[in-house]
Amino acid sequence: MGLIKIFKHSIVLPKKQAVFWLNRVSMRDTLVYIFLLIFVLYLPEGYDLAIQDNLLLDSDLRSVFILQSITFYPMYVIFSGLVVISALAAVALLMSRMLSRKLAFQHLWKMTAFALTVPLIIYTLIKLTGWGNSYLVMLLLVGLYFILYNMITVYPKRKNK
Repeated sequence: MGLIKIFKHSIVLPKKQAVFWLNRVSMRDTLVYIFLLIFVLYLPEGYDLAIQDNLLLDSDLRSVFILQSITFYPMYVIFSGLVVISALAAVALLMSRMLSRKLAFQHLWKMTAFALTVPLIIYTLIKLTGWGNSYLVMLLLVGLYFILYNMITVYPKRKNK
């Protein structure tokens, strides 16, 4: 599936059609999408880290630092992204249980990954302007869980046995 199509459907979440379309996306495509999204959105921060003038004065140490920033920083960001998505999906699993919906963790993980598109873009744009604080993160988390709530309620309730 095309990454552009995935992005377009992620932007319009929590529309019912987008939720069901994204549910059919393979986990491989989901991982590629989220890795690419996180990598692109955190490039400015990595760039700022790599070109800091006063960090290291020796040119040899600076080149080693830049090389480490190019190799290890993206891996750190992607690993952190996977951990954060898993933690957010665990909260979404609790939400789905409270709403009595038939959703497995892997579906909620994918839903969380796609629902993070808009909050991550907003966070990056605000961070580029020089703003950014813990209130912004809390506001974006509320927005994320609002999107997830609407996505979860699209699915039918569990039948009582």
